[in-house]
Amino acid sequence: MNVVSTKAVGVGTVKKILGERAKDEELGYEQQQSLEHAEKFAQLDEKATAKLVEDLCKVEKLTEETAFKIADVLPRQPETLAAILVKDKVDLTEEELRNVLGILQKTSK
Repeated sequence: MNVVSTKAVGVGTVKKILGERAKDEELGYEQQQSLEHAEKFAQLDEKATAKLVEDLCKVEKLTEETAFKIADVLPRQPETLAAILVKDKVDLTEEELRNVLGILQKTSK
């Protein structure tokens, strides 16, 4: 298999793609494990994730990849959000952190 390109996607998208593929063919071990994980942990569907990622990317320091990670976890506590940001080496100010948490709070309504 040759990888032509890569693109960050949310768990909801993985669930949709692999779910559709599973209807047409038998999934390999890794794909089946990924589908089971996505079915268990996807909190938002593909459209809601895309909207959230778009909103999060308005925060200048967040990359699309980091925004997808945040959208998949949907942290409600500053500490959880900080753990995601530390791994991606993103340093947000207190105001930016509050802004991100505010965006996430709107998503849950």
